[in-house]
Amino acid sequence: MVECYIMKKWILFISTLLFTGGLLISCASTSSGTETVKKSKNKSAKAELSAPAPTAEEIFLNQLSGIKIEFTKASLKTTKNKAFSSAYEILVSDSSAAPLEGFEITVSLPESKDGINLVYAQKNFTTDENGIVSFTPDVPAFAAKAQIYAYPSIPEDLNLTQNDMAEFTATADFISESDVVAKGAIMFVFEYNENGKSPKNSYDVLSGLRKKGVYQIGNAPISDSSYITASKEKIYRENYEYVGTDFGYLIGGTVTFANPVEKTDEGNFIAHMIANMYGIDMKTGAVIYEQTNEYTNTGSNWSKAVDGCRKELTALVVDSIMNGL
Repeated sequence: MVECYIMKKWILFISTLLFTGGLLISCASTSSGTETVKKSKNKSAKAELSAPAPTAEEIFLNQLSGIKIEFTKASLKTTKNKAFSSAYEILVSDSSAAPLEGFEITVSLPESKDGINLVYAQKNFTTDENGIVSFTPDVPAFAAKAQIYAYPSIPEDLNLTQNDMAEFTATADFISESDVVAKGAIMFVFEYNENGKSPKNSYDVLSGLRKKGVYQIGNAPISDSSYITASKEKIYRENYEYVGTDFGYLIGGTVTFANPVEKTDEGNFIAHMIANMYGIDMKTGAVIYEQTNEYTNTGSNWSKAVDGCRKELTALVVDSIMNGL
């Protein structure tokens, strides 16, 4: 009887101990969970507080949202050393298509040439009450076929470039043709066969320029193929001794096959040709034009592939000379 009483008492003690331990474990878990939530909330608050403020550049670009710049008038092409016949006109409007008065824009346009490289200048304008800006480029003393760019003026204290304004930029053609029609030229241009041999004076380029109105043109007095590897300066100097400034320019270069004509599995022929050209001012001796053009043509036979390639490449070369020399 005594043993039974002791056993019951021991079981009661063990049960009480287990129950109390359970409560302690439960409380500990709840406390830990609450602490975790508090830490998570603190991290979120810190993240919100540390979000970077927009930069001055971002604010400026956001303010331009919806603004449209467009050329409404573009001048016709001119000729080197002659004024443009009419002005360019630009319209600036807001997101509701209403004209913006007092809006400052920058116009980037060709201004000169440094050797063969085109030099751009930037000019700032402010729109009138109709949102209009009108301007006429200076008389170009160079030939070029290029672009004029108009975009919102960038404040000096902002770290932005013209490239960052691409979304808000309008463009128009700038074309100043060469005065080679009036001044004439001598030719030092050679064509090679597909094996890279037998160079001969290029009749195609000469004929193509005549079709453009360049009648005062012919092969240079010194136009022997042995001079092909000579420097541009030597070719110019020795020809200058014969013609002086009777002709305005010396046009030189080569027309070659990039590789022998290929025959495809389908039986067609592929011709790939390259023209490396340059132009020298006979008055100054300066190289003012350099251009590489290439063309690939497919034909049903060798002649059609080569003749078609030569014809299209010649057109590219002539257009390049007329707009770059």
